Amino acid sequence: MPHPTPYVLAAPGYLAGGGDWEHLTQWLQRGHGWRDVSTIDQHTALASPDGRLHVVLSRRAAWTWTLRATAEDGQEWMALLGAHIPVEYATAVVEAMLRPAPEHGMDVLGPLHSAGWTTDPASPTPTAVSPDGLVRFAEEPAAGRAPRPWHAACTVDGYRWWTATFSTHTPPGVVAALTRSLSCDDPLPRMAIGTPLYGCEPYTRTTQTPLGYDGERAQLEARIAQARDHRLSRTPPTAPPPSAGRAPLTRARSR
Repeated sequence: MPHPTPYVLAAPGYLAGGGDWEHLTQWLQRGHGWRDVSTIDQHTALASPDGRLHVVLSRRAAWTWTLRATAEDGQEWMALLGAHIPVEYATAVVEAMLRPAPEHGMDVLGPLHSAGWTTDPASPTPTAVSPDGLVRFAEEPAAGRAPRPWHAACTVDGYRWWTATFSTHTPPGVVAALTRSLSCDDPLPRMAIGTPLYGCEPYTRTTQTPLGYDGERAQLEARIAQARDHRLSRTPPTAPPPSAGRAPLTRARSR
């Protein structure tokens, strides 16, 4: 039976709200083969098959996403994404974790400036501000010559809807995944109930859409199937077991 809940398209995307977190958790578990390593204090905690990447959705931290990674050289970094950040944005960041991009010469704020975001001349570090003034994305000061952390915040009439913080040593490609998402004008599908977010009506544009709950789930299943097929196509075949009734060959023991 079709799900009757009506949907709308909300823009700008950064005011659409968090959305359905299963678009990330189910995509990782069923599509990419991540393991559930949750504890009682967490809603969902997932680990990549090699154990180097972790994605945690914590109910004790106001439904904050925590992304952690250990690079091949042993360097660790972490990102915190607030509860009302769109799950599509969080997914884009995790996709960048899965497929590291070259870091040389990457302009993290470039996508925002190309989309018409402005620079704050009073800021001591590189900063981009959305055209409506609601989102601010800035590089934070850091000691020495260490790679600097990044911080973003969406604030409407004094209320902070979400923040995003990337620690020192976060790969620029991972940070840029969020700036590319923020720069995109495409509206995001959300349930009509609860959209726009409280107090965001003057800043949010909504349009009706034929997409509903069932259509959204179908899109998720398609993404999961695509990720699973890609993963399985890259998995080396398993060697067949020795034929029944015949002992495997062994090296003769020297006397």
